[in-house]
Amino acid sequence: MVTAVRFPVSTGRFAYTKFRRRLYDWAIAGVAVQETGSSWRVGYVNLARTPRRGAAVERALAGGASAADAAAQIGSDIDPTGDVRATAEYKRHLAEVLTTRTLAKATMGA
Repeated sequence: MVTAVRFPVSTGRFAYTKFRRRLYDWAIAGVAVQETGSSWRVGYVNLARTPRRGAAVERALAGGASAADAAAQIGSDIDPTGDVRATAEYKRHLAEVLTTRTLAKATMGA
């Protein structure tokens, strides 16, 4: 029997952004970013069958790239699948835009 669960509190900056067409729709894409010490972690949801990690974006950020330049590296991290809500090309573009916005939100403290 589990009596307690503890999770460490994040001390770095973080943000999550999702895009949906209407208020109660399932998100077409979601991007989460978290600063861990001197590096960033980037994750994507609803773009493919499983969540994906943005390793190329993380490497670009570690190399000093701007948020927009790092977001442009997303192509090697995800392979979106098209569905009734959006095409694969639209999801790829949406992920790049959301990555830029989410990084900006995390760094601005919004």
